[in-house]
Amino acid sequence: MALSLWSRKRDLIYFGFFAIHIPIILLVDAVPILPSLFNNDVSRLLRNYYITTFRDKFFIGPVPTWFTSFMYMELYYHLPLSTWALGALLRDDPLVPVHLLVFGFQSFLTSWTCLMEVWDWEDRTTAEKRSLTSLYGPYVALGAFMALDMFWRLRGRLLNKSKQE
Repeated sequence: MALSLWSRKRDLIYFGFFAIHIPIILLVDAVPILPSLFNNDVSRLLRNYYITTFRDKFFIGPVPTWFTSFMYMELYYHLPLSTWALGALLRDDPLVPVHLLVFGFQSFLTSWTCLMEVWDWEDRTTAEKRSLTSLYGPYVALGAFMALDMFWRLRGRLLNKSKQE
């Protein structure tokens, strides 16, 4: 019998992240590549607020090709995986560590890449860069933590399995 999500604190954090991540993908991050049906008043309001508040060059044209590829990764990889992860975390699916290892590492790497680019921008103040770091940084940290957590979970399972054999 699976343990309750409430008793699995790290999984509860991941569940909360995925629950928040899905609307962010659909209402902010992937809007430029989504069909116009998804470009609604709420998404325009959120994106305009984000652009005005943070002056993130990734959301103000021209967008680098590599960043556009990150948007596609969010739409075609993050969105389905995040949706799956909500149910999988609830039922303590044994495949969670495999999928979240990949997700965590990919999130860490793409967010780290964005953060390094932000700090290379010469037309933004240090305060603006710090502000953007407060947004990208948690994705870097959570991605790294998630990947390491899942690596250690899988390692433990594999070592226990080899001891049993």
